[in-house]
Amino acid sequence: MDKEKILIVEDDPLLRELYTNTLTDDGYLVESAIDGEQGLEKMKAGGYDLVLLDIILPKMDGLSVMKQYVGSSPTTPNKKIVFLTNLDKDEEIKEALKLGNGYLIKSEITPGDLLREVKLYLSQ
Repeated sequence: MDKEKILIVEDDPLLRELYTNTLTDDGYLVESAIDGEQGLEKMKAGGYDLVLLDIILPKMDGLSVMKQYVGSSPTTPNKKIVFLTNLDKDEEIKEALKLGNGYLIKSEITPGDLLREVKLYLSQ
């Protein structure tokens, strides 16, 4: 069976490395992007089983990335897109839920939680 492919769009180098290492160690193929523009480019190329998209990003925030992505025709569609956020602002979370498949609050997630959530989203 092919390994599932995950894109992490996260500007914080420590979190990006932690998520990448955690998921790679569990057998996933992981790519990353460091800002909204790079994330959108990779999302448009597509083919990811799961995209973890930070909301607060340089160059273009995650909600803007998603709005542009929805209007594009990716080469190969991405199966699930989940927002990462440190915010618990109701308006932003409502917007994220309209645009994506869910959200994870970074400050409340451990590497074990991340793996559990990723497996859950991939199984849906």
